[in-house]
Amino acid sequence: MSKKPALEKGDWIVHAYYGIGQITNMVTRTIGEEKAKYYRVEAGNSTFYVPVKNPINDRIRPLASEYMLRKAKKILRSKPEELPENHNDRRKFLSEFSSNSEMDTSAQILRDLKYRKQEHSLNDYEQKILDNTEYLFVREWAIIQDISEEEAKEKLDRIYEEVLA
Repeated sequence: MSKKPALEKGDWIVHAYYGIGQITNMVTRTIGEEKAKYYRVEAGNSTFYVPVKNPINDRIRPLASEYMLRKAKKILRSKPEELPENHNDRRKFLSEFSSNSEMDTSAQILRDLKYRKQEHSLNDYEQKILDNTEYLFVREWAIIQDISEEEAKEKLDRIYEEVLA
């Protein structure tokens, strides 16, 4: 009896580097001397392949659930945490923190960077982290709730207004 694959055609996944993609099919690829099965994933303007043998790892996760989205929105509405004052410490902190692509971690980054932007200013690196995190967060929210990205962005902006008012 064959084991059912962990993921299937049509499933959405989040990749730490490529962002959110949808599995379009399963293919066999030869790398070096070895043949292996891979999921073909379309993510925006790029395509990447995920080994069927080990699809979920530290760089790849399934799309968040409605529960995780609710948890992330609760984090967004919670009191922001101060980021380190020293820009090198802040950069190191954000680099380590943003490498975790979990939705609740993204919510913390968004909350704290938006607060910092309101109270101080962001340097180019921080603004890039904010923009990239927000883009992926909004896209994932839209897919989870089957709404447009514009609608998800409007909902996120309303949360920002509540918290930062």
